[in-house]
Amino acid sequence: MTYALILDNNQYKFVNLISSEKKYSVVKELDGKTDKKIKNDNLVLSFEAKNANIVEQITALQTEIDLELLWELSEEQENWSWLELVQLYFAEAEISQQLALFLAIEVPEIYFSYLGEHKFKRCSAEEISTRKLQIQRQQEYQHKFDTLYGTLFQLQAPEWKIDPLNLVNKPDKNSLEYKVASKVAKDLKISLLELLFKLGYISSVEELLITSFNKHYFPQGTQLPDLAINDHSTDIPLNAELKVFSIDDALTTEIDDAFSIQTTGDGWIIGVHISAPSLNPELLSIASERLSTVYYPGNKITMLPENVISHYSLDQGKQLPVVSIYFTIDHEFTITNTESKLEQVLISDNLRTDNLEQYFNSENLQLEHGYPYESELKLLHKFALKLEELRGRSSVNQLQVDYNFSFTDDGKIAIKPRLRGNPIDKLVSELMILANCSWGRMLTNAFIPAIYRVKQPMLPVVMTLTPNSHTGLNVDYYTWASSPLRRAVDLVNQSQIISLLQKTKALTPTDFALANVVENFDETYSAYLKFQDSLERYWSLRYLEQENITQIKATFTYRNNVQLDGVPITLDLSAHTKAKPAGTEVILSLDKFNFVNQTFEFKLIEN
Repeated sequence: MTYALILDNNQYKFVNLISSEKKYSVVKELDGKTDKKIKNDNLVLSFEAKNANIVEQITALQTEIDLELLWELSEEQENWSWLELVQLYFAEAEISQQLALFLAIEVPEIYFSYLGEHKFKRCSAEEISTRKLQIQRQQEYQHKFDTLYGTLFQLQAPEWKIDPLNLVNKPDKNSLEYKVASKVAKDLKISLLELLFKLGYISSVEELLITSFNKHYFPQGTQLPDLAINDHSTDIPLNAELKVFSIDDALTTEIDDAFSIQTTGDGWIIGVHISAPSLNPELLSIASERLSTVYYPGNKITMLPENVISHYSLDQGKQLPVVSIYFTIDHEFTITNTESKLEQVLISDNLRTDNLEQYFNSENLQLEHGYPYESELKLLHKFALKLEELRGRSSVNQLQVDYNFSFTDDGKIAIKPRLRGNPIDKLVSELMILANCSWGRMLTNAFIPAIYRVKQPMLPVVMTLTPNSHTGLNVDYYTWASSPLRRAVDLVNQSQIISLLQKTKALTPTDFALANVVENFDETYSAYLKFQDSLERYWSLRYLEQENITQIKATFTYRNNVQLDGVPITLDLSAHTKAKPAGTEVILSLDKFNFVNQTFEFKLIEN
């Protein structure tokens, strides 16, 4: 029978040689049933043997070889052939002696280095000492690995030298602990999170998600100290003639935009008023580090100090400084003039969408109900329709659903879906787009640096200091400047607008506030949204379990993607059915919720 010694996955092993070609050979492991092809570069030596115990004999002989003696005997020269070393040690060169000596030298390689082509190099005493130390360290590492592996595999908590939660919170993937824990999790066919949960290190998935996120993005803590308000608002003129009102949902506590309408002989003057926290220059550095408010079910991490938000929120009855932009329109809703001002206004009312939507909706637009601000809202809606028509783009995704999470005192979860695309959404979206585009154009024409949202065909939206168009919205320039209480981009851009209106020095492209936002906002903002999505998914699964929902309606949104009814969870049904037109409904069965991994099983039961 023909045998061969080969190198396979950095290990030497004996195999049966089936056939050999110019570049490849076909071999079969001694205890295997299948053949496999290897490169001839990995074939060390082939040999014939009638003795079925030849491999055992070679292994036994290998253990008897004294390599230190061979090293001393070979001191007269540095380079040796394989056969020369065999003859030097055994005084003969039988095949079993050749292979035994080769394996003794190579496993592990200490006294000689294999150069290939059956040639060896004798190592120096210093090299031998270094190699022995390396092997000792490798053996110690492997012992630690095996010990820790055995403990974890039995689901017993070891004595960690690290915080075990760091294995999932920005882990050192080269550390012994991470490699062992990852292998144990893989061998147990569970996730690393599940392993830590089973070991008792995680008592609350919600707490883990929040703690891990805060450690990474807010290592100094999430709370900001109060900041003294110093905006010199007493020097800013008051516009007392306006009836200013905001439109927000009931949960909004940081109201930063509002509207007003003035009647003229030729039409109206539509005002958009944005709270002006950027009058405090100290806020720019704070905001440019945090970049945005973080929202998640039941809580939020504010971009600005709480006292600043409380002060500048456009709450009913307050007199506050705002950056206003006025659009003079005629009875055909054509804009004839645009003007921006820094001024103070008195907030007359905070309208809430929860109340407005009962009457101000697509079905009731033509009816008179007599609710507060009915005529103003209908006028703004007509203006919004004209703006949308001029842009040639819809400002609202008709299939997008917003979800509000709330928690009762007894710990129950409530999720309230709200379909986008109603008249309120269109009204607010179009006026904000108009204001942001107008300010972007104004800053561009004044050669003042601003942060633009640019979208070019076939390319993603980017944040840039270079003014350019946004093809998705079909506008020439587009900035964010309407949410300065919750986004750093808006706060910085508002600061530039105010510098133009007050004729003061604007930020330059090298100023930290401007440069850091441009460089880091998109990546950080995406991470914040991912965190929000993760917690929303977790609480959605908890809600489905709480309500004992085992069957659910799902609606196709795009290709094979469906949106579950009542919860912010989307699924890909490509493995279950063909793509359906948007709006097509199907029924799914749900089972086996895994809250640690945020997964569950589902089946299509009605197509």
